Amino acid sequence: MKEIEELLEKYNHFKYEQLRSIQQLPDTKIVTLVVQDDEGEDIHTVTITFSGINASRILENHVLSFLDMGFGITLIKENNLYGFALGSGSTMLHVHNAPLYIVASDIEIQES
Repeated sequence: MKEIEELLEKYNHFKYEQLRSIQQLPDTKIVTLVVQDDEGEDIHTVTITFSGINASRILENHVLSFLDMGFGITLIKENNLYGFALGSGSTMLHVHNAPLYIVASDIEIQES
């Protein structure tokens, strides 16, 4: 959980950043978030791989660029499950009520 908190703090919960893509594989979903500079150039890419999917609501990749990222993302661990959602929240209830969410038993985070 400490790794998640540090990631969210480092990138300010990805407020005003870009949710670039969600790759859907059998029992795995890969979320790619991009941090851009003032000119719109990618400066950091964060890939979060979710496995052991418990529940999800995923939007098509072509609409992701239209999402309001003003409130950033939620990434929490509750009852041994990880929850990812759009918007600011601190409970799994928020995750399940978000327009886009993933609940999984395992995650892997990669930064580049």
